[in-house]
Amino acid sequence: MKNIIEISKRIDFEALFWLTAFAYLAFINPYAPKHLDFCLLSLVGIDTCPGCGLGKSISMIFHGDFAGSFNAHPLGIPAILLISKRIYKLIKNKIYLTKKMEVYSG
Repeated sequence: MKNIIEISKRIDFEALFWLTAFAYLAFINPYAPKHLDFCLLSLVGIDTCPGCGLGKSISMIFHGDFAGSFNAHPLGIPAILLISKRIYKLIKNKIYLTKKMEVYSG
């Protein structure tokens, strides 16, 4: 239990989640008909889902297809910018809090 607490002090899990999601979207093939899918609408058989379109749009941006990205979902670029800003804030706050705790603890 103590190891888990130590790890959580060093890692911000939300930032790790977003970075993992970006890595997944960067490495998948957005042009493939099917990939690892967690979408309930897609699993039921509905092909047009705004969330899936956004994921495909972000993946296309990582592959350099900006026109295809905009056609898949116009909010792909703003989503990357917002999520990147969130990751930056989470990491910055974690570093600040870690330094502040080190000052108080010794």
